[in-house]
Amino acid sequence: MIYGNCMLQTTCRIAGKKGYCHDLCYGYGFFHGSTGTGGVWGLADIPKAYGQIRVPDLPFKKDNPTAYAWVKGYAGKVLEQVEKGQGLYLFSVPNDSNPMGTGTGKTTAAVVILNEYLVARTAQHIRKERRVDEVPGLFVNVARFQNLYNSQFRGTPDMQQQAARRYYNRRGLLEKVELLVLDDMGVRNATEAFMAEIYDIIDLRASELLATVFTSNVPIKNLGEILDDRIASRIQGATVPIAFEGLDKRGGASL
Repeated sequence: MIYGNCMLQTTCRIAGKKGYCHDLCYGYGFFHGSTGTGGVWGLADIPKAYGQIRVPDLPFKKDNPTAYAWVKGYAGKVLEQVEKGQGLYLFSVPNDSNPMGTGTGKTTAAVVILNEYLVARTAQHIRKERRVDEVPGLFVNVARFQNLYNSQFRGTPDMQQQAARRYYNRRGLLEKVELLVLDDMGVRNATEAFMAEIYDIIDLRASELLATVFTSNVPIKNLGEILDDRIASRIQGATVPIAFEGLDKRGGASL
């Protein structure tokens, strides 16, 4: 059955002339799963609104040429960048027309980097250069992760135990995944206990040279005012800050 374009076709020597692949291909099945939305890509939890976007799809070259150059350069050498643990902090620069700094392309940029890494690691696996035994990259919205943390303290004892298992399984993945995207840092207030959880994850990843890409509407110089100073310091020490300016271009689609 034909499901559509395979993201691996840019690295595949046997991709069809029309660029279509099917679920009987090992690479397609490993990356996309039998449905086209599973496999390595599905396990990465990339929001459906962003889909299978790649570097050519970056929409902010005109408005944010410096950010575009940084993201394109990082994505072009994504295996090297992740291997050395180089993180990025993609943040908004608010202005009068866009005081919250939303919709300027930060999350799109992070997803592009993640997609490029998933493709590159899968290609390594297929060529038997470096195995993929667990999902190599993961997208996590911080507010939703906070909701998962809070769910441990709600409902019946059985519900709390089940929520705790889900939370610690998730946290374990955040601590060890090769490339982690933490989306919308500082988007809402957090308890001291949850901030301690976030710090422990970020601190461990920085210590182990595991690359993390952050997105935030908070300029990095102000991050300490929103989050714990320790978290801000750890992020600053593990990332390159990249500013995004301009109007909110989301409209009917997310950026």
